[in-house]
Amino acid sequence: MDLTLPQQIYLCAYAFEKNKFPATLLQFRGQRLRAAALVELILAGQAETDGRQVRPLGDLSPTDPFLASVWEELRAGPKRWMPLVHNAAHKAEKPVEDQLMAAGIIEKKAGRTLSLLGGSKVVLRREEEALVVQQALRTRVTTTPDPSSLPLAQVALPVIALESDATMGVVLDRPERRKYKRTLEEFARTFDRGIPGLRKALSNSVLSSRSVGGGWS
Repeated sequence: MDLTLPQQIYLCAYAFEKNKFPATLLQFRGQRLRAAALVELILAGQAETDGRQVRPLGDLSPTDPFLASVWEELRAGPKRWMPLVHNAAHKAEKPVEDQLMAAGIIEKKAGRTLSLLGGSKVVLRREEEALVVQQALRTRVTTTPDPSSLPLAQVALPVIALESDATMGVVLDRPERRKYKRTLEEFARTFDRGIPGLRKALSNSVLSSRSVGGGWS
């Protein structure tokens, strides 16, 4: 299955060693899903940015429902990066989960839970899908001498998954992130040249949400 960037970001939070999606990895995933959707729109030529604001392009809505919902927000007028990434982060999980459930990749089991994140447990049914995504992220970071040589679509996955929060370390742990610090910095610079302003907005959203203990507005 060809996964969208938001779907890939969702699967990056699966911890294989624990056989689950740990609650600590979900706090800021909504912002990452929103940022990933905006990347998809820009790369598809359905949105553009001057580094401060984002505008829609064209008249045809994306076929993907989640991307379409974000694109429709732009139709009301140009918007700054931060509100786009942050304000509806709490609504980003469900549409992406619905897509992955429809594809048979995850399953949601209802039941009582002590988690503040909801009343259902997400179970990964097709582990190979998450494994391929996580291995792709690792390979790009650990084997790419010059991230600027990669297509922006490939640069976006590690940048969005790892920006500002070490709890996404199920793919790269903290020692590895220190080891590849310069490479990750070059990934960030490459991303910023291609889509200026988005990474900073994602970082600011995570930092502002962390101060109140969660990733939802």
